[in-house]
Amino acid sequence: MIQARRRFTDAFASGALWGAACFVVLMLAALVGYLIYLGGSAISWHFLTGMSSEMNAGGGVGPQIYNSFYILILTLVFTVPVSLAAGIYLQEYAATGWFRSAVQFSAESLATVPSIVMGLFGLLVFVQTLRWGFSALAGALTLTVLNLPALTRVTQEALASVPGTLREASMAVGGTKWQTVLRIVLPSSIGPLTTGIVLISGRIFGETAALIYTAGTSVAHGRAAYDLSPLRPAETLAVHLWYTHSEALIPDVTRIGNGSALVLLMMVLIFNVVARVVGRALTMHITRKA
Repeated sequence: MIQARRRFTDAFASGALWGAACFVVLMLAALVGYLIYLGGSAISWHFLTGMSSEMNAGGGVGPQIYNSFYILILTLVFTVPVSLAAGIYLQEYAATGWFRSAVQFSAESLATVPSIVMGLFGLLVFVQTLRWGFSALAGALTLTVLNLPALTRVTQEALASVPGTLREASMAVGGTKWQTVLRIVLPSSIGPLTTGIVLISGRIFGETAALIYTAGTSVAHGRAAYDLSPLRPAETLAVHLWYTHSEALIPDVTRIGNGSALVLLMMVLIFNVVARVVGRALTMHITRKA
């Protein structure tokens, strides 16, 4: 009787977990299918590469796609080194005490700040005080402050997952603390770190509130829309989607909005798949090399 009850409980728990996992997959499939149904007809080469329009029908989202990747790369350039350094310090070097507690408290407090509040902070500091105006740089630095706590925490968790025996073995053969971290701990945690960066990148792609007040809601025309200068307005695809459904006056606003939503979702999915494949390949390469 007891064994039968245990088997039933185990089977029920396994079925519930499988059901939850399948539900998540079905939700994603349903979302993708629904957006394809709504916005699939809007996707064309002209839509993906053409200039956006504020009054006339038939505009595209080429500059917005470019700005999304531009701000993503710019944000990661600032965020990843600082987060890695902070995470390494907190996990590998910092002793238990008031300073470590203060850093942890500051990071946790920053993580709870709403993105719109962070956008107002970027508006006051980067746009007005530093007089950068609405620019890609102001948006990237605001997103850096917004995502630093999360990536720092991910770095700590990734480093903590590395067995302590690896550190002891490295130091036993004469390795210094920094050599152990650089050559043993970081390569061994590349998988979780890649996953964390992918999650942060997804947040950057989809961020709207912080960028409305910092990167702006407009793009230049012609070649200037694809300028590499960080001190220019840079409306991203997520911001364009918000603007289209809230303030735009174009006749085909529904088509542009549905197409933008589909493109944004596909960008995030493709980026996630590519990043995970690269991260897995790096992990396998490092494992074989070790």
